[in-house]
Amino acid sequence: MSLLPMIINIPFRFVFFIILFHSPCSTMIMKNSVYDIDSCYTCTKISEQFVESYKKTAGSNFGGGNTDWEEKKLKGYAKSETRLIEIMENSCPKTESQCSTFLEKYEDEIEEWYRTSSSTEIDKFFQWLCIDTAKVCCPDGTFGKNCRRCQYGDNGRVCSGNGNCEGDGKRSGNGRCICETKYSGTNCSNCQSGYKKIITDNKDVICSDINECHSNFFLSPCVLRKCNNTEGAYECYGEPFYQELPKMTTLAVLLITISIFMYKEMYNLATLTCVITSVLLVLFVHHIL
Repeated sequence: MSLLPMIINIPFRFVFFIILFHSPCSTMIMKNSVYDIDSCYTCTKISEQFVESYKKTAGSNFGGGNTDWEEKKLKGYAKSETRLIEIMENSCPKTESQCSTFLEKYEDEIEEWYRTSSSTEIDKFFQWLCIDTAKVCCPDGTFGKNCRRCQYGDNGRVCSGNGNCEGDGKRSGNGRCICETKYSGTNCSNCQSGYKKIITDNKDVICSDINECHSNFFLSPCVLRKCNNTEGAYECYGEPFYQELPKMTTLAVLLITISIFMYKEMYNLATLTCVITSVLLVLFVHHIL
C-alpha cells in the first residue's frame, strides 16, 4: 500500500506545527521567562537564592537520629555534600530550565568554592560567580563586555543620580545615560527647556520648574490671554483681546512709542499712543496677577 495518498491528506497546519517546533524558531517561541533572556539576571537570581539557602542551613545538621556519629563520620554538616545539594536544589525554581542549565554549567566551580571558602565570604558569592567566574555581569557603575565605566557626574554618581546607565551592571549596553524627565546631557547634569538648573552644596543637580507666567512681570508669554503654568511649560487659555503675540512684538510696540514721543511735531500722536500703551500695561498686569 502506497503511503503517498496518506501524506498528501495530512492537514497543512499539522505539517506546519511539526516543522515549527523542530526548527530553531521553536526555542524562541518557548522562551517565556526572563531567565532565558538575560544571563546576568539568571546568575543574579541564582546567587541570591544560593546565599539565602546557605544562611538558612548554617545552623542545621544532618537531621538523623545519631547526629554525633554523623558529624564524626561525615566530617561535619557545614561542609558536607548533603548541605551543598540542599543549597543547590533551592537555588533554582524547578520550572526554570535555563536556570538549571546555568547552575549545572558551573557546578564544579561552585563545589570547589563551597569546599575552600569560609562562611564569612558568602556575601561575596555574587561577585565571585557572576562577575569573576561566569563573567555575565559587571560591577555596579560599569557596562559592556569589558565592564567599562558609565558616565558619572561631578557629584560622583552614575548619570549624576538623575538617570540610568544603559547596561549598568551587565555585559551589554552602550553606557549611554537615559535621563529622567527634566534632565538632559551626556551625564544628565543639564536641564531641559522650561527648567532652571540648581546645584547643591553636594554638587547634585536639581532642575526646578520655571513659572513662565510670572517670569517677566510686564511681558506675559500669553500677552492678553490668561496664563497657566505647567510642568516644564505653560498654556494660554481664555478669549484673547488680540491675537497672541510674542514678547518681542510687545517690546517693539514700547520702543516705537518712545521713538514717536521724541518728535515734538508728533506730540499729540505720541500722547495718544502712551495712553493706549498704559491701558495695555494695565491689562497685562491684570492677567498676570
